Amino acid sequence: MAYDNLGISNLMITLVLCTCFMILVARFLDTVIAIIVAQAVLLAGLSLSLGYVTGIHEMYFAALLTLAVKAGLIPFILARVIKKVGISKDIKSYLNRKTSLILAGALVIVAYFSTGQIIGQESGLIREALHAGVAMMLIGLLVMTTRKSAVMQITGFIIMENGLFLMGVGTSKGMPPVVELGIFLDMLIGILIMGILVFRINRSFESIDTEKLRNLRG
Repeated sequence: MAYDNLGISNLMITLVLCTCFMILVARFLDTVIAIIVAQAVLLAGLSLSLGYVTGIHEMYFAALLTLAVKAGLIPFILARVIKKVGISKDIKSYLNRKTSLILAGALVIVAYFSTGQIIGQESGLIREALHAGVAMMLIGLLVMTTRKSAVMQITGFIIMENGLFLMGVGTSKGMPPVVELGIFLDMLIGILIMGILVFRINRSFESIDTEKLRNLRG
């Protein structure tokens, strides 16, 4: 079945992209974790809707993994890191929120025009998924480079991976379950390693503020 006329799926893609802007204006890490969960739930819902409409059963497996790993395990790990480290839940940034939103909007425009040259006359859903996915990767990079907390840099990595997932779900007919499982396990292991590094950095230097850590260089 074609990917055309999938209004609900297009709406979910738009909402997923909106969550990236919500992360940019969030003031507290707890809020960011809640938004990450919401983003994962929306991605799972997108996979379910595409699986139902297209009959591609691999989409159901992708939705299940998304809920388990991205809406469950990863937010739990981040919350535990924040609690164990005892860091301030206030989010510090090199840019103010207004500037961050303007830059994010510009990145969305860049993603729209750059991908438009690639996809040509593809169906609406494929076009929207590719636009939003590339935009999310760029916004994730923006979060990683402008936020001072190491936890927020992990968040930027998650946003980038979610952008890749969105492109994969929206532009393909689903990957084999074994491949999907391997990708999710790789991401989970990566987040675990990052969490351990954040904990050890804080224990050694009593801070995970990247600006303070940068001042340690001789």
